[in-house]
Formats: sequence, structure tokens, C-alpha cells
Amino acid sequence: MDPSVPTPNPFGPHKILVVDDEESLRDLLHEALIELGHSVLVAENGRQALARLAETPVDVIITDLQMPEMDGMELTVEVRRRYPEVDVIAITGFSNRYHYAEVIATGAADFITKPFTLDKLEAKLIRLFRERSLRARLQEMAQRDPLTGLYNRRHFETVIADEAVRSIRYRHPLSLMFMDVDRFKQYNDQHGHRAGDALLVTLADILPTSIRDHVDKAFRYGGDEFLVVLPMLEQAGALKVAERIRTNYRKAGLGKTSLSIGIAELRVETGDLDRDIEQLIRRADASLYHVKKHLGGDRTWCADDLPAALEP
Repeated sequence: MDPSVPTPNPFGPHKILVVDDEESLRDLLHEALIELGHSVLVAENGRQALARLAETPVDVIITDLQMPEMDGMELTVEVRRRYPEVDVIAITGFSNRYHYAEVIATGAADFITKPFTLDKLEAKLIRLFRERSLRARLQEMAQRDPLTGLYNRRHFETVIADEAVRSIRYRHPLSLMFMDVDRFKQYNDQHGHRAGDALLVTLADILPTSIRDHVDKAFRYGGDEFLVVLPMLEQAGALKVAERIRTNYRKAGLGKTSLSIGIAELRVETGDLDRDIEQLIRRADASLYHVKKHLGGDRTWCADDLPAALEP
């Protein structure tokens, strides 16, 4: 293997785990990958690698296949099962023993045989980083509403489930806010659909600036309906956030439109997480319905204050 100094990686630093029972190869790969700007961990075999992964997440594993205790094939299978977001590049000097298709079938992203140059390994890494970047962009696009850039309804379903699990596990409250734009149809009819789209974009810009950064999440649910997930907030706290959103919306001066908002807090009642989440959504939606149909809109209502006849 040619130990020439590699060129900088154009895709930025990654965290890489090198797994090999040969100390000289581990050291060489460690030094070369550090030169590329990556953060590098090392392990002597598959068992040690899994212990490293349990402590520190990585992006890529470069592993020899022939190792004691747990070989690279077994490691690759376990990584694919436990850490599907981690990519594996397999290395072997036994090219007749391991076939490319067999290694890829275990879940490895690529395969390289000894002896190899660092240039060849670098090229494989760059291709892998390019694919990871593309996957990340595609995943982000799948989670975003194309008009507003907010998270979409599909991603909301994932987030609300995750937050409900955390709420129950750590015994902290979780509130959900449903909102829509009052007189949005009239605004569209008067100003045109482009103006209506611009209004929705403006609301989408208001939401992140009115909620807690990196804690709360805003979503476009569909049409002029939006959602905000509020971890660690009871209804009283969520009500303050809702009023801040409505105040900021009024300041935007969007004609005669206003916001109606319904709020509900997660109740752990049925012993069935999916049913409890469904009930949370229904109660927030019922609160919004109460505001729109019975109170004339332009206000916030909490599910705990719903008339008994409107409880879902």
C-alpha cells in the first residue's frame, strides 16, 4: 500500500472507525484519515468495534474481513442491523475467499482488496460521502413542504411519535398546537393564489421565530393548516406561545386574515401509545374547530376547556 499523503476531502470531515487486527495497518489508516481531516477511532476486531459504536456514533466503518473473535462479515451484519445509517467498507487480502457480491449482500457499501493505495481508498470514500450527501438531501426533501420549507405531515407523524415516547419515558408534558388562517379563501379570491401562497410562506417564516429553537417543531399539515409540537410544555405554556404567534402574525399585516389555534396536551390514558397520540391530535383539532365554528375565529382555545359535548 502506497503511504503517499492524500488530498483534502471535498465533502468535509466525517467520523470513521477503522477495524483491523493488524496494528501497522490500523496505524497507517489512522494517520492517513487524520490527514484528510476526519475524526478516527480504531478497534482490533468486531467485538471491540461494536463496543466503540455503543459509546460513539460514526459515519463510516473501514473493516478487515479476516479477524479473530468477530470477523468483518459478522461485524457488517451486526452494524446493518443495529446502525443502518452507518456505511461499511470491507477490506480483505483473501480475494479468492470473499466475493464482492457476497460482501455487499451482508450490507457493506463497498469492498477493497489488499494491497491497495491510499488514493484508491480515498476515491471510494469520496464516492461514499457523495452518496451519503445525496441520501441526506433526498431525505430532507421528503420531510419538507415544497412551498413553505416547513416539515410536512409525513414527518410530523414521525416526530409526534418520538416526542410522545420521550414524554412518557421522562414524565414531562407534551403539547400540540393546531392552527389555520381565518378568511384564507376570501384572501385568495381577492388577491389571487400567488398572494395566498405568499401569505402561507410568511406564516411559515413567523412560526420558527415564535417558538423555541431546536426544541419545538413547526409543520405544514396541508392547505392553510399548520401544527406546532411543543415538548416539555403544558397547555398553559403552550397558550403563551400561541398568543405570541398570533401577535407576530397580526404585525405582518396580512389583510383581514387572522389565526385560530387549538391546543391539547398528551394524556396517557389507554396504555396504547398510538391511541393516545391519535387522541392528542383529535383534541387539538376539536379545540381549533370550536374556535372556528363556535367562537368566530381569531383566538386560541385549550382542549381542557372544551365543552363536554365537543370532547372527541
